[in-house]
Amino acid sequence: MRRTAASPRRDRLWVAQLGLLSAVVLLSPLVAGKLTQSRVPEIIMQVLVFLACIVWVVRAGRQGSIELPPISLYATATALLVVGGLSLVRTASIHATLLDLIALISYVSIFLMVSSLRSNWPALYGVLGALLVSTIIVGALGVRESLLTTMPDWRVFSTFFNPDFLAGFLALGLPVALAWYLTRTSLGISAVAGLAVVLSFTGLLLSGSRFGAVAAFGGVIVFLVPALISGSIRRPQLARVGIVLIPCIVAAVLAGGTLTNRVASVKAESHSGGFRIYTWKGTARIVRHHPVFGTGLGTFEVVYPKYAEVGWTRLAHNSYLQLAAEGGAAMPLVLVGLIGAAVVPAVAGLRRRREEEQQSDWMPDRLLMMSGLLGGVAASMARNLVDSDWYVAAIGTSFWLMLGALVALSDREPWKVSVSAWMCRAKATALGLIVVCLLSVLISQGYYTGAWALLGSGDRESAVRAFRLATTFDPLNADLHRKLGGVLRLYSEQSDDDAYAEACAREAERELMRAAELEPTAPKTHYQLGKLYANCLADYEKAVKAYHDALSRDPHAVQVYTALAETYGLMGRHSDVLRAYRRVAEMEDSVYERVRAIPELVEPSYIFAHEALGRDAESRGENVRAREHYRRALDRIARYRDSVEKMGPVMEQMGTRDAALEERVESLRAQIESRLSDLP
Repeated sequence: MRRTAASPRRDRLWVAQLGLLSAVVLLSPLVAGKLTQSRVPEIIMQVLVFLACIVWVVRAGRQGSIELPPISLYATATALLVVGGLSLVRTASIHATLLDLIALISYVSIFLMVSSLRSNWPALYGVLGALLVSTIIVGALGVRESLLTTMPDWRVFSTFFNPDFLAGFLALGLPVALAWYLTRTSLGISAVAGLAVVLSFTGLLLSGSRFGAVAAFGGVIVFLVPALISGSIRRPQLARVGIVLIPCIVAAVLAGGTLTNRVASVKAESHSGGFRIYTWKGTARIVRHHPVFGTGLGTFEVVYPKYAEVGWTRLAHNSYLQLAAEGGAAMPLVLVGLIGAAVVPAVAGLRRRREEEQQSDWMPDRLLMMSGLLGGVAASMARNLVDSDWYVAAIGTSFWLMLGALVALSDREPWKVSVSAWMCRAKATALGLIVVCLLSVLISQGYYTGAWALLGSGDRESAVRAFRLATTFDPLNADLHRKLGGVLRLYSEQSDDDAYAEACAREAERELMRAAELEPTAPKTHYQLGKLYANCLADYEKAVKAYHDALSRDPHAVQVYTALAETYGLMGRHSDVLRAYRRVAEMEDSVYERVRAIPELVEPSYIFAHEALGRDAESRGENVRAREHYRRALDRIARYRDSVEKMGPVMEQMGTRDAALEERVESLRAQIESRLSDLP
């Protein structure tokens, strides 16, 4: 017999969709707030989103219709996906663009699914409640981190990649928590919402993020203005404000030092703002050179070095500029148009307040929540002027959830579309293929992680097999090919068996050439090729060419200049050695070296340049110049040693600490001190 609309099977599908969506909202801030190279937590969240979307589509096929946001919003969201898809035309990394395009599809899917909850407020508030709980956990972990640290003025990270992204998430969630708290709900719900307000506020203070604090303050103002205009805040709400202010004041006294100290030392930390400004200039240069299709979603990291004026950064510190660079100048305009199409009607609806009965003693007031969502959206939009928050999965997921909830709570009629069963099956199949691709990437990352574990245990052959399997399951990932090539190069360098060393070197060459095909603008691939040709194959001409290819993609790569100079030395080209080192010395006095994202990390390449230039000056009898170069080398050695001592644990966590390099620097220090003492 044909099932009815209220059949148990359909009810189970609905529960499954809502459960998957709520799980994504709850877990994303807890596990997907870090920018890992593997992106495993983010991909797992995307799999859950697409599974929820498949259930949504299947349910729609059985019902014969699907509820979507108003057609203007749906058309703009579709345009955003089309513009993002077109960035594949000129992408600098097919793998990065496909992954970021899938991420964008997952965000839009969240937006569409949440906006369709207009007819089911308990479900909508249940999903928003998951965000509220996640905010509490993130804030509590931040407070715990602060209590456990012994370092003064420590900026907490909680579950995020850095304190600024933590602030971006809390600034987005604070107005929503405040809206729920100000509603006259049951005592338990009020306590939970009040706890979310206090922990969000405390976490913002402990993050020490000045831009985050400004954005959060602006978001609260944006929340209060429409709430007051609509009459949603009355005398009972004002009394509640007084109650929550007490713990917030206590938090400000106990935890406000991190933020106030950073505000007081704004001049001393001017590198932060200066670095952002130079980064924006470099990103704008990408936009000017690639205005139509961009360089491909997710490719900023591999394209930016060619256009940079200051050091490397993974993100542009401005989502709008980064989207313009990666997806073309039209992409941020379409995104802002979509946000405007969601926000403007909601604001207009708030001005036409009507008396409404509260749906339940646990649900927030609709207009208060709309005001809170407006505040959260505004705070996030402001934050993304100075950081790339939306590129962090935890923040992107929360933002698109809130935008969809704003549409669901507005007075606008949804767009009901009749759908056939075969159309829904086709869409579910397409979504299923995306899930299969993501699972393949996850399997690849499993082999990749296992390869490093095997490498650490000394089982080289098994490690190489695991690396090869990783590239098999994710063949478009240039980084996997590059890593395999790097490991094989090291095996070749360390082997005493000439035949084995030759075989490793040739396979490494093939892997690195494949990486260069997949990411033609990535300088690090050509740097690795140069080291392979110089250290393993003794083909110095090819090594020089590879290093020059790397420098054409990153003109400020001092490590490449150093390697190039060393290769010139092996070829006996003394004048070219000095030319390369002079270029390194010039960069030390440039804005590239003066303005750094993390000044505490000291680049050691300048040491080798000054030592070589000092020896050259000494050989020509220019003792004053030699003494100057030697002293500058010793000064940088002292700063480098201090950097390693202070930042050693961070460098180890990032995988950038090099014990061999540290030994080389120490050996060079003794030689320079000896030469300096011998100078007349």
